[in-house]
Amino acid sequence: MAAATSSLTPVSEDVLLKVRRGAVRGVIHGLILYEVIYHWHRGRLPGFKSEEEITSYLLGTFLNIRLTNDLMREAAKVKVKGDDLLKLAEDKALQDRKLSSCDAITISIGIKYSFPVVSGDRDLQYVAKKLGVEVLW
Repeated sequence: MAAATSSLTPVSEDVLLKVRRGAVRGVIHGLILYEVIYHWHRGRLPGFKSEEEITSYLLGTFLNIRLTNDLMREAAKVKVKGDDLLKLAEDKALQDRKLSSCDAITISIGIKYSFPVVSGDRDLQYVAKKLGVEVLW
């Protein structure tokens, strides 16, 4: 979403360009597709013209990780742990936050496959780092 709203950092822009060129493999999951389409419908992603364009871009650019029952069970555990970690965060702005289900799934995929995360979401970044997942942005 950051690419569509021109809010990428240099590191994240570099990673996404490498994904587009096929130099590295980027992965997403179904809730990422959901969130991007949702935000497009809310008018927050002016870079796309249709749901079909969004779907084609995401599924043509990124490997779509299948959401299995085992992965969902792990994501539920990450959500509980993540919410507890956020409550104890040094940054007071994070203490009242909750980890989204989408972010918990993303972190679970990072843990399971040892993938780094590229996200500007502060909640996701904080919890991912605390759980040993590398955060590129």
